[in-house]
Amino acid sequence: MSSSDAQIKSKLGAVLQSLKSYQQQGQECQSPELARVEDDTMLNKLHTHVHILLKNKNGYEWAQDVGLVTFVQTVLEPSVVSNTKNSSTVSFALKVLASLISVEENFDTFAEDKVLCHFLVILPSIRSDPALSSSALSLVQSICKHRAGPYWLVKNGIWEKMLLPCLRSPSLFVQREGVNVIASFMLLLTGTQHFESLVKDLCLISGKFCELRQHLSTSEGEELRQSTLCVLSIFKQIYLQTLGKVAIYSQIQNISDISSRLIATLKGQIPTTSVTCITDVLILNSLHRFQEKLMGYGILEQFLLDSVCVDMISLPRLLLEKGYIESFFRSSVNTHKYWKVMVQNLKETKDIDLTSVEALLHIVTNFQVTPMLVLYRASLDEIFKQCPEKCRLISKWNDEIHSQINIKEDHKVDATKLEKQIVEVLEQNPEEAIRMSVICISSIISAADHLNLTCAVTVFQGLVFLLGSQECVRSPMKHHGALQRAVIDGLRILVEKFNIDWRKCYVSVCLMGKLCDIVKIPGISTQVKVSTLKAMNSCISGFIPPVMSMLLNSEKLEHNSVELMGQVLTIYLGDVDWEVRDSALEVLITSMKLAKEKYPHFVDWLLRYNLHYAVLTALGDVEGYVRASALIVLANIISIDKVSWFKSARKQRKKDPSTLIYINTHVHIHTCYLYLFNFWTFSEEEVNGLVVRVIQHSAEDPDDEMRLAALEFIHHHILWTLSKSGMVDGEFPSVTFSKGKILKLDKEEVKSRVHSVLMWICECGYMFSLLECLKDLVTSVATRARDTFTFLNDLITRYEIQLEGSVRNRKASESSNLSTKIWQGTKVEKPAVVSVAGHLVPSSENVTAKDKIDRTITDILSSSALDTVSMIKRPYSDSMSSTIVDPRNLLLTLDDIPPANPTISFSCLLQSIDDLCQTGNSDQDERYQINEMISLLDDILLEGSHHQSHSDDQRLRDCY
Repeated sequence: MSSSDAQIKSKLGAVLQSLKSYQQQGQECQSPELARVEDDTMLNKLHTHVHILLKNKNGYEWAQDVGLVTFVQTVLEPSVVSNTKNSSTVSFALKVLASLISVEENFDTFAEDKVLCHFLVILPSIRSDPALSSSALSLVQSICKHRAGPYWLVKNGIWEKMLLPCLRSPSLFVQREGVNVIASFMLLLTGTQHFESLVKDLCLISGKFCELRQHLSTSEGEELRQSTLCVLSIFKQIYLQTLGKVAIYSQIQNISDISSRLIATLKGQIPTTSVTCITDVLILNSLHRFQEKLMGYGILEQFLLDSVCVDMISLPRLLLEKGYIESFFRSSVNTHKYWKVMVQNLKETKDIDLTSVEALLHIVTNFQVTPMLVLYRASLDEIFKQCPEKCRLISKWNDEIHSQINIKEDHKVDATKLEKQIVEVLEQNPEEAIRMSVICISSIISAADHLNLTCAVTVFQGLVFLLGSQECVRSPMKHHGALQRAVIDGLRILVEKFNIDWRKCYVSVCLMGKLCDIVKIPGISTQVKVSTLKAMNSCISGFIPPVMSMLLNSEKLEHNSVELMGQVLTIYLGDVDWEVRDSALEVLITSMKLAKEKYPHFVDWLLRYNLHYAVLTALGDVEGYVRASALIVLANIISIDKVSWFKSARKQRKKDPSTLIYINTHVHIHTCYLYLFNFWTFSEEEVNGLVVRVIQHSAEDPDDEMRLAALEFIHHHILWTLSKSGMVDGEFPSVTFSKGKILKLDKEEVKSRVHSVLMWICECGYMFSLLECLKDLVTSVATRARDTFTFLNDLITRYEIQLEGSVRNRKASESSNLSTKIWQGTKVEKPAVVSVAGHLVPSSENVTAKDKIDRTITDILSSSALDTVSMIKRPYSDSMSSTIVDPRNLLLTLDDIPPANPTISFSCLLQSIDDLCQTGNSDQDERYQINEMISLLDDILLEGSHHQSHSDDQRLRDCY
């Protein structure tokens, strides 16, 4: 047994003993009351670790060895469970028992040890506590995984004693969890006599609601309604999990005619949520009937398709008559999902292919776009008279929808009549039409993964038409925020999911221009602005319409989408809301990636609209997310190596010879200084002398996102430096060009160039930042630093870089142990005097404000009073303003540049890479889990001992 295993066993045993210890008063033994852990989260975390250990160790034997089995038997005693003070510990014991059962292959082991007998005895006590009910449901799920499990549950009456009562629980969480467990339990018993009795019980519950809802008080009626919703959810799960696999329709139909019961319920006045759930079950019931007949015939006949289409036409007609059309719009979108699941499963299990049959989906899509059609026609009523072409366009779109419905003519006529009825209802109430449109679009968005491509294109066309109607005075797109956001989000998601370009839908060509027009609408909300920018980002990253790509370098044409986008970003990068500024920067990130990969003229566009100044200003934003996004923009810029880029840079440098930009920002109670630069106007020496120092301090930013972005920049800067050394697409070519000469790159020359880059990383201070970020408390930051080291390790291994023969690294021998100190957490002092561009700058100027704050915080935590809180310097209020300042007025001098990070020796780089990259990640993860569990066990022991000396510190921490 390893030392860590022994340590876990010892501490876990102490925790279990503490949790099951008896409290005594005098000589009289009282009823067992367990030592309580006040933080239930600790026990939940402990169960997670125990479950992992049970899977990794020898399961039941390990549990016996550490005392888990004895603990469970002790805690599940009726006298212990009856004490409400022990609720959290009993819940933990039930979860542990569930884990034990799930990892043990022999189910009889637990029956022989009589552990489950305790569970049966305490069931009445468990039902009254939602936390215990939830844990008990987890136990039932574990039992169901064993072959003999379901029959043990039936034999011992778990259905009546616990599962059905869960549907009446006051906790909605317990109800939902109960639905999942009951559905799984019933599916294991399909085809048996037990299944019939279970269905009858469920129908009895829902039937009681139908009979008594009008005669009960509000609270009792609501309780019954919630139970009925649970029953409907159970049938929905049973239908969905057997769709295309098992012919279950006849089994349920022979027990009870569910469809007749539900239709009868719809004829009364019931809440919308109930109607929506009923509609879902009716749609699934109809598809199961269609599926069962299809399995019987083996091939698809037209009358089978007509039958299911008639059901789908009859259902909305009934709902429309009763005023429940909203529920149909919400549920009908799920038809796409159910149909896709059924088709896929039928093809896999029965070798029946229905991929060419889409008539049902087109009927549903036709109903769903009806509210959009109503809004579009109402908005363009006047324009139709002046511009008949628009009227013909919308009529053509409508005709295309109907032409895709391939069923009997009389059924198609019924569908058309029903569509006209929906239109008449919506035209009478414009506000209702808007609300229904938002509901339809939102429902379609939620089911986008399951849409048929043709249906998706149909919906996309309707949304583009609706977005374009904003030009009209009467259009709801001009003043209704919810509709604006729904339409824009719908377009974005359809573009992302289906890559809808001009080949699939020609109206996509004008999409970017229509999105840019949104900015002209006065008073639009922050959410709509963000949705618009996200949609723009998806458009330019997913596809560039031909008009956009052809006009990419033309700034004079009025309807050039790229130029319109530049104008929009100019406005939104100075918005008062940080979400808008951040989303605008996301668009710039994508644009710069395109400039690097496909369209270098995006660089001219960036400079033409002075967006680079906005990016530099954003690096001093008060919001960390915005600063991080701005830094990522610059990281992508330095990767661009195009001729047009350098031409544009030279032109811009002549206009603006500024050097460095100084920005002061405050984050939480810390004051940090970020130093920004227009780096593409600098020489390589200036970049190496100034830029890296700026990024070093970005890697020390208190905001997590900013540190992550700084690491991203460092990685891009390393790639840029390798590119300057001759690397192309990750490799060094055998021949390269330099100053008009052809140079051959042999193995030694490549090795020398790579070695020079690695030496630069060590000497410029990047190595120090990477080592610091390796021990960052934020996992994503530490992982990104580790990825960079992995990349460096690949370079060293591939080009066989070694330590010998390096004179430059001998000069740094005094820092040979620096990386070890950093990794071990030892504080490393920066030099008192540093050289900056040939000048000596005292590091004391980078004052110790942060150190003073840290000392103040330490004083607070170690003090019994809070008087020293006033010593913390608060940021000046004006610095929180998001007003954009002309960055050319914020120039830096060399004296303002912060000191550089210390130089790290090349040997330290090699040693760090050996330590970090040669060890398997699985071993690191296992060590992390072991250390985390040991720490958790220490916390539980400390919490359970109720040491008074820590209470004051906790109060101070909370107050602070």
